[in-house]
Amino acid sequence: MADVRIQDFGENSKPDTNNDFLMTFNDNSESKTRLRDAFYSMVPDGAPTHNNVFRGQNLGALNATHIANIQNGTFHDMFVGDYFTINGSSYVIAGINYKKGHGDNGSLGNHLVLMPQDWSKTPTQTLGPDGKTTHYMNDTDTTAGGFAGSKLYKTYLPQIQTKLESDFGAHLMTFRTIVSTHVDDSGAPDQGEWRDAKVSIPNEVMIYGTTLNGNNKNNSWYNIGDENSQLPLMRLNDAERNFNKIGAIWLRDVRSASEFADAGTDGVAYWDGASSAWLGVRAFFLIG
Repeated sequence: MADVRIQDFGENSKPDTNNDFLMTFNDNSESKTRLRDAFYSMVPDGAPTHNNVFRGQNLGALNATHIANIQNGTFHDMFVGDYFTINGSSYVIAGINYKKGHGDNGSLGNHLVLMPQDWSKTPTQTLGPDGKTTHYMNDTDTTAGGFAGSKLYKTYLPQIQTKLESDFGAHLMTFRTIVSTHVDDSGAPDQGEWRDAKVSIPNEVMIYGTTLNGNNKNNSWYNIGDENSQLPLMRLNDAERNFNKIGAIWLRDVRSASEFADAGTDGVAYWDGASSAWLGVRAFFLIG
């Protein structure tokens, strides 16, 4: 092997990180390293590095190895943009340990934040808009009761949770989140509280990294809460901020007495009357 020049090797146009090796040469000696091992020597395990790499690989069905590597905090072979395929649905990794240490109890363990690659589903329907009957946020243009008073919160999130419990079982985690519970006469939320949740929908900061159209006159605490940084998926892949042009999605930020914020399919951060039938639901949840 020592008398073969490196330029004499043919190029592998489709390397397989499981089975292909990287050859290294030093004077008269050679060695080989699996491509996957070489990669992990440069990108070590753990949330800080894996939160900053977008890969987009199909991880297949969630298995015991995945769960072990989430719970031990290595997140080995799991990166932002990777996705699991379970019971006909695909769920993309939107962030890693995004909410660890958050909440009014601070006891949340290691976790992945997942979102569906497509619309959220209940056991009986897919929550994409049809422009006619899909009044997901509210049946009328009202934000009375804040996000907690909405039809989406009270009716659809429990149904989405049922589907997720079927897909993820005991690995679907309970977390603490802040929800608005009242709006003042100007339509700005002015009351809220910590609540248990297994699923919610994003706010503007999670999508765009800043507040934009929500009415935060009385404090952004009510609209944003502790989910106050941009999800790595949105930061690393700009197309995710407009849902890959699949459609507009509701956000939980109250804008006025009649409107909630949304993320538009054309990349524009916008708002709509709460009864709009042109917006769908893309929820987030945690597993671990």
